Amino acid sequence: MGKWYVMRTVPGKEQEAGALMERTIDKSLWSQWRVLKKQKLFRAKGKLFLSMETMFPGYIFVKSSLPKELEEELNKSREYPKLIGNEPIETVPVEEQDLRFLQAVCGKELEKPMSLSRVEADEEGKLIHVDGILKKYEGQIIRQRLRKRYVLAEVELFQRKENVLFGVYLPEDEIWQER
Repeated sequence: MGKWYVMRTVPGKEQEAGALMERTIDKSLWSQWRVLKKQKLFRAKGKLFLSMETMFPGYIFVKSSLPKELEEELNKSREYPKLIGNEPIETVPVEEQDLRFLQAVCGKELEKPMSLSRVEADEEGKLIHVDGILKKYEGQIIRQRLRKRYVLAEVELFQRKENVLFGVYLPEDEIWQER
């Protein structure tokens, strides 16, 4: 079964790190790994396109019952994408309150991308209705950029207050799939 841990790697090499672990590390040391993603809208030629973005660049989440043994095996590997200076790989436990947030936005097994939240605004751009995962954090919104289709909320995460970017859409939005 195991607990969730987070490990640092080179930003942009998260998938490579997880794939390498899959190929080279005994599956008895870990059961799942994830690179957390989030949905995001971007505007191009007047249209809104849905895309995916890495939620925490440079980090992979791994479920393990034997985190120290997993660390040792990864540190033996010359191929694992290590940070500059070849710092040793560490598995850091995901705290219970952080896991609750991650599961609320990415699913019980952290398998889904964080989805967009539906919002409605009045003529002045003030939010009058919030749905989806952002609803729980409505009172913690510190900035909104509706034209760019995001809001920033201050969330207690990783033992500090983090500014988390939530992608949003308006009821009238026509959203295209990124190609």
